[in-house]
Amino acid sequence: MNTSRRSVIRGMAAIPLAAATSGLLMPSTAQAASDGFSLAMRLSPSQNHRYWGTAADTLRRRLPAADLVKDVLRQATRTGGSVGNWRDGPGTGVEPTGFDYGFSWDPDTKDPHGQLDGKTTQWYPQGISTSVDGYGGTVDGRKVIAVSWYGYENYEKRGARISFIDVTGDPQKPRYEHVLLVEPIQEEGSDTATFQPVIMHAGGVAWAGNFLYVANLPGRLAPFKQGGVSAFDLTRMIKVEGADKNKAFGYDYILPLHHVYENRGSGKLRHSQLSLDRTRPNEPHSLVVSEFLDNGERGRVVRWDLAPTGYLVDGLSEEDWLSKPYVQGAVAVGKDAYYAANDRGTQGPAASEAIGAFAPKAGQLWLHKGRSGDPKLHGTLAIGPEDLSYDADRLWSLAEHPDLRRVYRIQLRR
Repeated sequence: MNTSRRSVIRGMAAIPLAAATSGLLMPSTAQAASDGFSLAMRLSPSQNHRYWGTAADTLRRRLPAADLVKDVLRQATRTGGSVGNWRDGPGTGVEPTGFDYGFSWDPDTKDPHGQLDGKTTQWYPQGISTSVDGYGGTVDGRKVIAVSWYGYENYEKRGARISFIDVTGDPQKPRYEHVLLVEPIQEEGSDTATFQPVIMHAGGVAWAGNFLYVANLPGRLAPFKQGGVSAFDLTRMIKVEGADKNKAFGYDYILPLHHVYENRGSGKLRHSQLSLDRTRPNEPHSLVVSEFLDNGERGRVVRWDLAPTGYLVDGLSEEDWLSKPYVQGAVAVGKDAYYAANDRGTQGPAASEAIGAFAPKAGQLWLHKGRSGDPKLHGTLAIGPEDLSYDADRLWSLAEHPDLRRVYRIQLRR
């Protein structure tokens, strides 16, 4: 399967008309043709609440605004370390094909929950994106990596967090900070606002200008059961103080939800992973969602075009195709695609808990020429591969298992 759609109104404004009572932004009637992977935009949890953007602004009237570079990164409290020996641990790991840079999580500084990032079983890293996605290079002169984590088991109710990592100063010891993802809440008629964690799997992240998009799996873990993608607004980041620090579980910074795109089509896509594609000449940048299926079938990959403002053009999918079984991350590069996949089809915490029972294998990198036919094996990745992000003939990826966690970059063989 490989289908595509050319929008008849490609140059339209980014934001469709809002539905009067539901808080949803729907595609216009002219664009609302049948589409199995259509997304609808939501700006608030219900008609009884203010828009999330408005609630965030209300929060910032009593809590300090925070700048990603000047506040979060220049005052970062954690420092990454060496990738070490790729053959460590019980698995059959090898150095990823084309490896040219990487780091491990801070081996000394505990997070607000008293856990080390490289060892914790309460948080699992999943998605990765960079300022190359967001702005074509740097943000305020800094090359920044964004990694998403989700809370697991007794930490599920603490939601999800983003690690912002500055790899510009000393790449061998990159500094980073965790930021909690939150839903700002303000009821209609109220002049005050609060916030709560966003309960989501955070399986992938794509940086698009001032928005950080995070993938939502449908079902119990998603803040909205339909599944889709949630956009967090980097221009509304907040520093937490006083009694609000407890609500943020000890984190210094929170990143507010701005809008979500929910599944509205018949395709029932699992929004497992997420990436950004800036590589198509004379075409809009786009969000690319890939699907993990635990039954061994090939997952679907779907593209939605973005307007220059960072919103989806219309919510109708532009293209879809099939990937590989057990894909954990996918990027579209020109006419091709690359996939990160597990060798055995194991994933997440279940796999890490079983590390003592078997030797997990290195991940696999697959190349899908023309995004049609069968992908071909293109190299190896770290044990427990997750999301991918493209960076000028290089790929960023990360490993999720405790004691085997790394963030790394590889050179592509084209």
